[in-house]
Amino acid sequence: MKQYSLITIIFYLMGPALIIASHLGSLLVFITGLSVGAISWIVFLYLIRMLGTTAIYHRLLTHKSYQAPTPLLWIGCIIGASAGQMGPSWWKAHHMAHHLHVEQPLDPHSPYTPFQGWKGFYWSQGGWLLAPQFFPEKLPADVESDRVLQIIDRLHFVPTIALGALSYAMGGLEYLGAFFLSTTLLFHGVQTVNSLAHLFGEQPFITDDHSRNSGLVAFLTLGEGWHNLHHAFQSSSRHGITIRNNRVVYLVDPTFIFIKMLESLKLASKLRMPTEPELLSRARPQGSPHTNLSAALNTR
Repeated sequence: MKQYSLITIIFYLMGPALIIASHLGSLLVFITGLSVGAISWIVFLYLIRMLGTTAIYHRLLTHKSYQAPTPLLWIGCIIGASAGQMGPSWWKAHHMAHHLHVEQPLDPHSPYTPFQGWKGFYWSQGGWLLAPQFFPEKLPADVESDRVLQIIDRLHFVPTIALGALSYAMGGLEYLGAFFLSTTLLFHGVQTVNSLAHLFGEQPFITDDHSRNSGLVAFLTLGEGWHNLHHAFQSSSRHGITIRNNRVVYLVDPTFIFIKMLESLKLASKLRMPTEPELLSRARPQGSPHTNLSAALNTR
């Protein structure tokens, strides 16, 4: 952690602290109950902040799978930060480390290393945030060179706290509890990409890892669960693609639909996507066995 100042370390540690607080704060709903309005607030916050994570943090900021105006990137990163997803530099650094070292010891959140079995699942589902690996080895230069993104990164906790305060102002403890519950659900939804999408599902494409296409994870994460496609074609703006009977099949991908909506509004351009010949060239031959790593949950 030599690269980090003391204030940055303190600010970064606010991330796990807020996630723990969200888990505890979710218990408020058992006291206050949930009205229709509060449930709607939970759903709205989940969807808009999940899109901030998937469409902006992941597909735009990290993989540059499309282009967008800089103000849209800034706003999207503020929304991503308000989800308790940390800041843009931290998020990109960890995700790129995942791709560079996938399922290897330097992968920050693999369900196979440093643990396997249920410990590995716990680790990939969020336990890694409470370990020294929480601090990235190196922050991405392109994000750090943008002063606005750097400020959002260091003050990532401010949007989260501000959204909690807004929730309380809207409806007191009931809406504050709804905010905490939405944040907790979103946190675990995102983490299923690290855990379940590397354990269960189909592997239609040949990759050097154990990424899977998971319909359940895709539902929870607005399309991010088509993870095997993502590992095969990291820069693709559409993840919802598979191969069936030697044909390319397009799957429901809400994040891609959102990106296409941005494109129609002239707020996104140069969407990157593999061609069908490229997709077929990476297809796993019919009948070839998938890497059966779901058994890792039973490893002691």
